[in-house]
Amino acid sequence: MEQLYQGSCHCQKVQFEFSGPLEMEVIRCHCSICKMKQNHHVLIHDSKFKLLTSMEELSLYTFNTKQAKHYFCKTCGVQSFFYPRFNPNMIAITIYCVQIPSNVKLTYVTQGLEQSIKETIKQ
Repeated sequence: MEQLYQGSCHCQKVQFEFSGPLEMEVIRCHCSICKMKQNHHVLIHDSKFKLLTSMEELSLYTFNTKQAKHYFCKTCGVQSFFYPRFNPNMIAITIYCVQIPSNVKLTYVTQGLEQSIKETIKQ
């Protein structure tokens, strides 16, 4: 069973929604940028994600291989989501930017992003 989730950045200029399961794994990633930002996120397929705001409200940051696409709100600077470098068909959504209904179960795991993507793809 899937749930429709809604989320936004701090100033709410960037808004989005996605469908996902009632039980989600929240990843505490140890890549260089996630570790610095303490970004805890859930991975979903990009077909289940809908940006409700214009891309004009976002700034793009890339580094190293330029494969990961990190988007930030131009106004408040919050990164609500990004496209991971190892699978551009997935979106990593910052869990703290999502309104979580009381019936949803979150399990926190600490691992590298590459392993999380591999496990998600297998499902």
